[in-house]
Formats: sequence, structure tokens, C-alpha cells
Amino acid sequence: MNNLKFVFVVIALLFSAQTLADWKAEGSGKVIYPSGRTEPLNFGFEYKKVYDTIIFTAGKSQMRTSEMPPNYILNLFVNKQGQVYVAEFANGFFKGFELNIGEHKISVNHRQEFDEEEPLRHLRVQINDRSFLLDTTHPTIKFEFDEEKGIVDINGSGLLKDLSSRGR
Repeated sequence: MNNLKFVFVVIALLFSAQTLADWKAEGSGKVIYPSGRTEPLNFGFEYKKVYDTIIFTAGKSQMRTSEMPPNYILNLFVNKQGQVYVAEFANGFFKGFELNIGEHKISVNHRQEFDEEEPLRHLRVQINDRSFLLDTTHPTIKFEFDEEKGIVDINGSGLLKDLSSRGR
């Protein structure tokens, strides 16, 4: 009987050790269209070990890999009308979005009226407590991961620090 208990304890420890590195960062928010209509946004990440394979999920996409990716890059595109496109979020251009993911908050919103002469100037990207302006029509938001902690940092490229706000 003691041997049977020992076997169950060892099996339980093996499976619990295997799942220690699993993590999930659920994400929810909304996409805002030029008409003012909003749609729910569900985009998160999951990292799960299944035997010798790792399944990494970003939004609705999954991939099997031999190791966890160090980051995930979300590509944004801004058109001449100052509208944003993110392939993972919608099938067309939209006005902005808000996303709470894990312990983080990301949004793209309008800080002023749209000006055709400067189609990027009216948009602001907020990542947690930091505020940025766009420097390009194709900025990126990069999520950096740690196998144990999940999302450890979010930063971007094509972004300039917004000195007009109190965000750092």
C-alpha cells in the first residue's frame, strides 16, 4: 500500500512540475470604429507545455514549438485617414482600441482632431502608465515574455514619448 502511495505522489509531482512554467495572460477590451460603434476585443497569450511540446497561443492563433518565443510583435498600420489596422483585432481599419491583458493596459486613442496634413499627430498610444505619439505609419507593440512570469515588458517601435501628457 505504501508503494502505491509513493507512485501516486511521484506522478503528481511530475505533472505539477511540468505545469509550473505554464502561464496565461487573458486579454479583453474593445475596438472602436469611426462610426463610434464598438466591438469586444478578446486577445491574450497562453504558454502551455504538453509533454515535449510547447503550445504558444496569441489571440486565436496557436503554434507548436520546441521553446517559448521570447516576444510577440503586434503590427499596427495607419492609413491616410488616420485609422488604425491590426490584423489580430479586426478585418478592417478602425479608430482605436483598448486592451487589458494580464496586468497591463494598452490603448490607441485620439488626443486631438484629425488633420489631413499630419495624419499621425492625432493618435496616442498608451502602454500602462506611459504615453507615446506615432513616428511612423507602421508602429509596433512588442510583448516580451518570461517562461515563468508571462508578460514581463511591453514596448514599441515607431513611437515617441508624449511630452504633453503626465505619463512617463
